[in-house]
Amino acid sequence: MKKIIVSAAVAAMALSTSVFALEDVKTTGQMKVYYETNNGGTNSLFNKDGASAEVVFKVGFTGKQGDVGFGATIYQASTMGLEGKIVNGVRTASQTNGAPFVGEAYITAPIAPSTTLKFGKQEIDSPLAFTERWNAIPNTFNAALAINSSLDNVTLIAGYVGQSTTGTGANTGFTDGVFGASQYFGGATTIAALYANDGLAVNFWAYHIENVGAATPTLGGVSVNAVWIDGSAKVGPATVKAYAALVTNDGTASKDTSAFALSAGGKVGGVKLFAAGSMVSSGDLPVANTATGFKKTKLPTAAVYLDGKYVGQPETMAFKLKAAGKIGTTGLALQGVYCDGTASNDANENLDAQEIDLIISQKVGAFNLKGIVMNRSWSATGVDSQQHVRIIASVNF
Repeated sequence: MKKIIVSAAVAAMALSTSVFALEDVKTTGQMKVYYETNNGGTNSLFNKDGASAEVVFKVGFTGKQGDVGFGATIYQASTMGLEGKIVNGVRTASQTNGAPFVGEAYITAPIAPSTTLKFGKQEIDSPLAFTERWNAIPNTFNAALAINSSLDNVTLIAGYVGQSTTGTGANTGFTDGVFGASQYFGGATTIAALYANDGLAVNFWAYHIENVGAATPTLGGVSVNAVWIDGSAKVGPATVKAYAALVTNDGTASKDTSAFALSAGGKVGGVKLFAAGSMVSSGDLPVANTATGFKKTKLPTAAVYLDGKYVGQPETMAFKLKAAGKIGTTGLALQGVYCDGTASNDANENLDAQEIDLIISQKVGAFNLKGIVMNRSWSATGVDSQQHVRIIASVNF
């Protein structure tokens, strides 16, 4: 018994020493309730048949010991047993049993002068392979990124972005943070040069990506080379931004896809105004997130649902207008997107579509409330319109 007591005391002392050796330890947390309903098909708004939801608890840790930093994010999510009562499904298929899982677990460490390696499971923000935050839980990647800041106003990035926890909507994705059999992103090698000063910013990204489009019957998974460049500048009271992208693949009789877009935004009085237009050429692949089956896109014309599955598709033109401001403490935004697509592929996403969104945000006590009312319409035979309501309540701690 004495030996056990001594061993326990030594272990406690060792643990205390390790804890106090860490520096800048920070914790963040969030509780979020995510609910969405739609009246598509035979559903009616707020009926359980057309509704899905999730309650998500998120805790994050960051810190460092000497030159080595670390970060970790843990999630636990469920519907609180409301399936079949208020909702008919969960937002991400991973959460059917409420088991906690690790969303991020990475280190940062210097590897050369002015160069840091970020290694491990992490969120990624790049134009053609990125973390999407629209759903109840974001997707993350196994990745290794070398980030260099030796040049003034320039950030250089080189790395490998590996497996992704993917999902294109409710009831799709991964299981308890484990990569599933529906994987259709085989990893990306990327280099980037990002320049920014007070009035001008230019971002260049180049990729080689494996196993893209495995969920697309006409492709079945191809290797892709892609380039993305965007630049923004202040023009009077407005910020103007231009975008260009080229996506090529090694498929049989392959056809490249190019995209161009312009956007402008500024503030008039207390109202923020934004306008954008985009054009995607004919080609094999969309200009969108290769890690999630092209769900989202960084093209500036995307709406809530008219996203990479619509405005990022080949042979598509899209236009977007948005106005946002406040009435008292309530935030209001109204946006509309028109997408002029084609029927060259076999999905509704390639047909003409429109979306109008009203977005309302309000803080009530410690709760941040956000509601989105969406009206969508298509030119597809037999399907002409559909409404969605999305409600998100969150508390940060």
